[in-house]
Formats: sequence, structure tokens, C-alpha cells
Amino acid sequence: MSALWTELRKHLLIYGLFVKNSLIAQLEYRFSFIGNFSMEAGYLLVKLSYVVVVYRAGVTLNGLTPDEVLLFSGTFVALTGLYAGLFMINNYNLRSLIKDGDLDLLLTKPVSTQFLVTLRRSDLTIFAVDVLAGGVMVALAWARLGLPVSLSTVGGYAVFFALSALVSYCLFLLPLLLTFWLLNATALAGIVDSFWDFNSMPMDIYSRWIQSVGIFVLPIFVITNFPPMAALSRLAPAYMAWAVGLPVLLLWVVHVVWTRGLRAYNSASS
Repeated sequence: MSALWTELRKHLLIYGLFVKNSLIAQLEYRFSFIGNFSMEAGYLLVKLSYVVVVYRAGVTLNGLTPDEVLLFSGTFVALTGLYAGLFMINNYNLRSLIKDGDLDLLLTKPVSTQFLVTLRRSDLTIFAVDVLAGGVMVALAWARLGLPVSLSTVGGYAVFFALSALVSYCLFLLPLLLTFWLLNATALAGIVDSFWDFNSMPMDIYSRWIQSVGIFVLPIFVITNFPPMAALSRLAPAYMAWAVGLPVLLLWVVHVVWTRGLRAYNSASS
């Protein structure tokens, strides 16, 4: 147990350095940083247009009030910032690492190569704008709905939010791992990425069969629907079990595919 904690602590310290270095690199070109920040704020306004339409209409969506829709949308915005800011930039860099042979250097490091490749860069402008805005939206919806601020509600939301982050990390990394064999899997990854926007509104607006596909086949709805459903006490026991088991399953699948991909990798020196 102590060895596991030591290893975990080492990787957390390294990740902190990764984030620090990414911030320093982005602040080095401050005009670019401010421009990216403003651009992401503009994208955020587009995302918020869905919520504005719902509030102006003042109608319920399959039983969901505007405030409940705001809770779902805030979760979507926050998790979008987390995925796009911390994971996506690394996922799409995998092809160049393999093609140019830069993966060779990372293979020599005394830490997990998967950790280095998938987490070493961050786009903190996207992360800051979306996570902050999403957090404000969730807090506002929480207050307007009168949800209790207790360990069970806030803690439950936080746990399912963390599980959703793990699902997003694995689900959108898997198509790009095919780069080890196909060399260019960005088209497939782009198709999978396009499903992300299905979460801009609660899954209740879709038919039952689409919901089932989005939960159990291509589990995109698990990411941004389960945390607010947990906060609203609308998460069925079967969904709870799936939300806990799915990240474990996906992490195992990613590990297996990653390991086999490394075996198939032809380094630049070979």
C-alpha cells in the first residue's frame, strides 16, 4: 500500500509540474493567451444560448424545469472545459508523437508512458473559462432549485463528476489509440468527438432507444447527465452501478489497447 501511495504521489507531483509548465508557456505570449481566452468566452456564449432559449420560453422539457436544465447545462460546460483543456490536446498530439518518433524519448522516462503522453499538456484558457462558467451555472441552479448543501448531495455530485471525467478521458482516447496501427485515426476520433455536443441538453429530450445507446453502447450520456441526476436524486440504482463500473472497465480497456499499441510501435531508431 505504501509503495502504491508513493507512486501515486510521484505522479501527482509530476502532473503539477506539467500544469505549471503549460501555464508558463501560454503566458509567455500574453496577447495570444488573451486572444484565446476571449475566443473561448465567445464559444461559451454560443453554448449558453440553449439555456437562454429555455428560460425565455419558460417551458419544461420532458418534465425538467428551466432551473434543472441549467444544472445539466452547467455540468456540460464544466466537463467540456475539463476534457478540452486537459485531455483533448494530448489525445490529438499522439499521432505526431508516433509519426515523428518523439515517443521514443518518453519511453525512456521512469514513469508511466501513458501518463506522460495523455496528461503532459494543458490548455488552461479553455479549462479556466469553461470550468469557472460551468461552476457558476451549477451553483446558481443549485440555489434556485433549493437543493440541500450536504455531504450526500454535494459529495454525490462531486463523485459522479469525477467518474464522468474518467469516462471522458477513456472514451475519447480509445479511437486515437488506433494510431498505433492506422497511423492516422483523427477522422474516426473526430466522428466520436462530434457526439459530445449531444450532451448540450439533458438526455431526457431524446427517445428511450437513443438514451439506451448513449448510456450503454456509446456511453456519452453518462458523462454530463449522471452528476446532475445524482444531485436531483433521479439516478436509478442500475445507473449508479453502471456509473461506478464503467470507468473501471474503460480504464482497463485503455490499458490493454495502450500496451498492445506499444508492442506494435516501430520506434524511430528501429
